[in-house]
Amino acid sequence: MPRSPLRFLLLALLCAFAPALRAQVLVRVEVPRHLFICYEPIVATVTITNMTGRDLVLADKAPDHWFSFEIMNDKGMPIPPTAREYHLDPLTIPMGQTAHRKVNLVNLYPVTDFGAYHVRAVIFATDKYYASPGVAFEVSEGTTLWSQTVGIPDGEKGAGTNRSYELLSFRQPKDNMLYVRIQDKEAGIVYATLPLGRLVNGYNPDVQIDALSHLHILQMDSPKEYIYTRLSPNAELLGQQDFTDLKTRPHLRKTPSGDVTIAGGIEVQQKTPQEAAAVPTGPKLSDRPPRLPPP
Repeated sequence: MPRSPLRFLLLALLCAFAPALRAQVLVRVEVPRHLFICYEPIVATVTITNMTGRDLVLADKAPDHWFSFEIMNDKGMPIPPTAREYHLDPLTIPMGQTAHRKVNLVNLYPVTDFGAYHVRAVIFATDKYYASPGVAFEVSEGTTLWSQTVGIPDGEKGAGTNRSYELLSFRQPKDNMLYVRIQDKEAGIVYATLPLGRLVNGYNPDVQIDALSHLHILQMDSPKEYIYTRLSPNAELLGQQDFTDLKTRPHLRKTPSGDVTIAGGIEVQQKTPQEAAAVPTGPKLSDRPPRLPPP
C-alpha cells in the first residue's frame, strides 16, 4: 500500500499506463454483486495468472507491497487505505498457473459511506505494477424494521456495555433481503452487518431478546419456510435452523425464566450432499441465498 496520498496517486497513474504489461501477469477482480448495504462485508476475489514463462515469486519490496487495491469514489478521487502498514507472506505462482485471494474490502478501506466506488486489484511483480480491469459497486442503506438497545450482563464478554440491534430490509435486484446490524453506538463501533436471508413481503420477522441479551429472529423466507437465527451481542452466530409450517406456524416464545424457545412448526433437517443428489426435488431450501456467514 502507498504511504502517502501522493504515492497513492502515483500508483494510480502507473496502473493507468500498464495495459501492455498485463500480458505477463494477468490480474482480475470480481465482487459478488454491485449493490451492498452500509457496513456489509464486500468480499473481492482477486485472480492472478502467471504468464511470465517461469515461476513467479510475489513478495514485498520496500516500500511497495506486492498486493493492493486502487479504489476511487464516484468523484474520481482515490480512497486511501485505513491501515497503510501491513505484511503479506510471499506467494509463489508456478509458470502458467493461477492463484486466487479473497479480501473483505471493508476491513482495509473506508468504503462504508453511501455512494458508488470503482475498484482495481494491483499486483507488484518483476519491478512493475499489473492492474486488473476495474469493477464498480455501490453502497446504500436499508429500511429499519426494528431496533433495540440492550446491556450486556455480568459474566459475558463486554459486560457493562451496551449493544444496539437493528433489523433492516434491503431491496436487491431479485429479492428483498433481511439484514441484522449489531453496534455500540456510544463507542461508534459496528460489530457486524450480516444478511439473514430473503424477506417475504407482508410477514414481519418475529424478534425476541433473552435474559442474556441474545437476539432471536424468526423470518419467513419463502412460502411455508422459515429461518431461525440466534446471535450474541458480540455478533457471534449461536445457531441457525430451518423450519416449515406444514402443521402449525412456528413462532418465538419467551419463558418465565427469560429463555426464548421456538414453538410450533417442524424443524427441517439438512440433507447431506449424497442425500440431496439421490432424491430429485423441486425448489427447496437449497434455492435460498447462502446461509449466514461467520462474523
